[in-house]
Amino acid sequence: MEITWHNNSCFTVKDKSATLVINPDRKAGKLKGDIVLSNLGAKEELGEVEGAKRVFDWPGEYEVSDIPIIGFQAWTKTKSKEEETGKGEKTIIFCFEVDGIKICHLGELGHSLTSDMVKELGDIDILMIKIGKGSNLDTKKATEVIEAIEPRVIIPMGDEDLTAALKGIWEDKIETADTFTIKSITELPEDQTKCVVLNRA
Repeated sequence: MEITWHNNSCFTVKDKSATLVINPDRKAGKLKGDIVLSNLGAKEELGEVEGAKRVFDWPGEYEVSDIPIIGFQAWTKTKSKEEETGKGEKTIIFCFEVDGIKICHLGELGHSLTSDMVKELGDIDILMIKIGKGSNLDTKKATEVIEAIEPRVIIPMGDEDLTAALKGIWEDKIETADTFTIKSITELPEDQTKCVVLNRA
């Protein structure tokens, strides 16, 4: 499996059977893929993906090319029972499994996760989370979300210098790479979480 980061929240995840493109960004140019996941909203916001057979931009459970995909409803702000207007716009948390490795893309999440949401997400191996000035999560909430999910690998995303945005948080666990490539789940850390900052493709 190979993960490439293009820009902001846009990734390509490639395995033996299919290629997923998450939030295709027009700045990334023309991308190639079989499946498109969008937690940004309307399809017209998406960049071009050559060869795309299916586009998913709503919550639900799917399976395409032997890849199980689940989309969970979430919000861009804190959801409050007292103040329904305070929950912001809808976003989708996508979870999918590639080569036996479970990946979670949090989209534009802007609130802490409830215990029910954490239970629904299950064991996550790789977590894609937005950080920095363009994120709806401040440092405290982002840390809470990561601690609740307990992923084995964090791949940050966002508009700014990600290494700088991580300063003082996970900088002792940071690795940098052009792509994140893994052949087997056994290559993932067992007893700690590491942070992999990808260079823009």
